[in-house]
Amino acid sequence: MAGPGDVPVSHGVLAQEPLANAQAAEQAPHGNAVAQVPYVAAAVPHVDAVAPALQAGAQAPQAPHLASAAEAAGKAQAPAEAPTPRQTTTIPIETLSGQFVRISLWRAFRLQIHSREVLRSERKTLAEDAEHIVDPEQQAFLAWRRSVLLLVAMAFVPLTVLRFIEAFQGPPLPTSARMFLLLPAFAEGLFCVIAFDQLKNWTKWKKQRRVLFFAWAFFMFAPFLVYLYPFRGDFEGNFRLAKQAAAAGGLPIGLKRSTFEYGVGLVFGVQALLALGPKVISLMPGLIRASIVSKLLFPGMSAPGWLMILAAPLYALFAYIIVLLPYQITGSWYFVAGNVFLLAAQIFIAWSGRVFTTPLDSSDAHDRIHRAWLAYILLMSVAAGFLVFGLYEFITELELGIIRIFSGVLSFFSNVLLLTLIFTDGIVGGMSYFRKRVFPDPRREQLLRDSEQKLDRFST
Repeated sequence: MAGPGDVPVSHGVLAQEPLANAQAAEQAPHGNAVAQVPYVAAAVPHVDAVAPALQAGAQAPQAPHLASAAEAAGKAQAPAEAPTPRQTTTIPIETLSGQFVRISLWRAFRLQIHSREVLRSERKTLAEDAEHIVDPEQQAFLAWRRSVLLLVAMAFVPLTVLRFIEAFQGPPLPTSARMFLLLPAFAEGLFCVIAFDQLKNWTKWKKQRRVLFFAWAFFMFAPFLVYLYPFRGDFEGNFRLAKQAAAAGGLPIGLKRSTFEYGVGLVFGVQALLALGPKVISLMPGLIRASIVSKLLFPGMSAPGWLMILAAPLYALFAYIIVLLPYQITGSWYFVAGNVFLLAAQIFIAWSGRVFTTPLDSSDAHDRIHRAWLAYILLMSVAAGFLVFGLYEFITELELGIIRIFSGVLSFFSNVLLLTLIFTDGIVGGMSYFRKRVFPDPRREQLLRDSEQKLDRFST
């Protein structure tokens, strides 16, 4: 959707004009009200088209009284020199400045930002590093990605610290087991470093998305490798010491080895649930948000709508399975209420997704998506509130510490933001890949028509 900052191509203004307008606005006197609006000049016809008319007006004969008035005004103003515009310099907003962090907080949790919200410094960088990106909505998309990546990188700083703290909690472990527990912390720390490093490449979409995808893949699957390690085998010595102490003290402890190993396995299984649960349960909401972002960016495409319909029921199924274990341990009704609202939200967004499988124009897509998304977020917020209370009861009952509640919630929301970024890049890249490989094929077109006819006859 075009905004006040969009550039009208029909007037001959190219992608470099926002930069020129921004520079003119910076150099204009403070009293000039027009100069304070960066893109007013974009609505004025090109100066080359106006110059002949100005020259013709300068050469046209003037009325005597107008000429004398002009001469008198000229003589009166002759002694005064033209004021020199005061040069003002503006420092571009740095990526890690507090001002840009506040801007990113406003941007990242939205599905789309308007083209007029792109900063002048960002337009300047785009004009220098991405000359082919001239569409205002695509420029806004890259600026939105930049803010999302910044918040994800900042969230991974405390997450990495918490992962190191959690790795050293609990009973003493052998060096090999401890290294396995430290692997997720190292993976999150590595992704945090890569995310901060890739902030400088926000205009290079193709390059940045590949780097982020491989970094995310390692970060995503590292914790799954950790819990392939058989931790209960490291507590054999503890079981023997307990039996010897009980025999020496004459204590009637009838603990069997199988029961002891089962208890150890249950403890590490719960830890695996707390570590892997936020990653698994954030997959589907990340895919749903990415589908909506892609539909807003390319409203004529139908693939995002189908992805939304497929992801919603899978999300409900994943959430139900993950919540089963803590619900059976605590018996808390919070988990039941949270699952009910979560299921209702997924049914609603899947039903709404039918509309998004058809091509829409920008305004229609914007209105429909934001109405559906508002109701969906309301249902999901209620579900999240119940689930957090249930998770609190679960962790306090097992005496795992309040730090795991904070790290679990922070991990979920940061993963949703990250997956929105990763999946949006994947959807856009996939649509571009398949579009470039579509070529006219009479045989395929005939097969498609035959299948459509069979489908019509079957469903009649």
